[in-house]
Amino acid sequence: MRRLLRISVLIGLANSGSTPISFGQTAGALPNNLTQDEKLAGWELLFDGQTTKGWRSPSSDRFPTEHWGVEGGFLRTLVRRDRTSDLMTAGVYRNFELSFEWKIAPGGNSGVKYLVGGSQKLVFQDGKPPSVEGMVNPGPGAVFMEVTSGFEYQVIDDERHPDKDQPNTRSGALYQFAGPGQNGTKPAGHINLSRIVWKGPHLEHWLNGVRVVAIDVASAEFQATAAKAPARSRRALNYLNQDCPIALQSHTGEVWFRNIKLRRLADH
Repeated sequence: MRRLLRISVLIGLANSGSTPISFGQTAGALPNNLTQDEKLAGWELLFDGQTTKGWRSPSSDRFPTEHWGVEGGFLRTLVRRDRTSDLMTAGVYRNFELSFEWKIAPGGNSGVKYLVGGSQKLVFQDGKPPSVEGMVNPGPGAVFMEVTSGFEYQVIDDERHPDKDQPNTRSGALYQFAGPGQNGTKPAGHINLSRIVWKGPHLEHWLNGVRVVAIDVASAEFQATAAKAPARSRRALNYLNQDCPIALQSHTGEVWFRNIKLRRLADH
């Protein structure tokens, strides 16, 4: 079994000289809007709650209307049995605080990816490792996915999805690297509040007001863990000091996102 980063160590990292960072969600505020205080603090609204402005397919400038839509103030997946696509920001970011709300359908699996360096069109079939689309002859049960690679804030139904059984794949985890010791999500269909803080090399994940991951990616302990992670998860390490898009994952089941807000942080 892959050795996980110890949660006690992670929390220790977070409390050792880290600077408190303001939170971009205000109680009672209208969804998908910025308060005057948020505007003064430098927050940007990445989703206006009504249009697809600022979002695109990973492989083109167009919005993938066959896979994502806007409904009731949410960006939401449009589930198809045979094909999915992640959704990517048109903008790129380096050193930021990202705040967002989400809810997921029973048994669902999604995520928010950052330090995204690219995407691939993959074919999944017959329980085999994925192949690149165009390089295989897909069978009738094949599933086509346009996927992005990067660090991933895991978003799942922690009651039903099998990823709940390992800390580093529960909701709020830095997928495949480190995560919370226990389930901190609300039930499927209910809104969760999440936050990502990336100010290289310091990284934090928050879930419903609790800091669940805090990592120094330059530490020897993290580097040792990263060396054992899947290659697709390690790709983010190539983009630690670059401006990169943020992506919403379409994996299995429906997922909804709103109040997606970002504040750029100073490089030093």
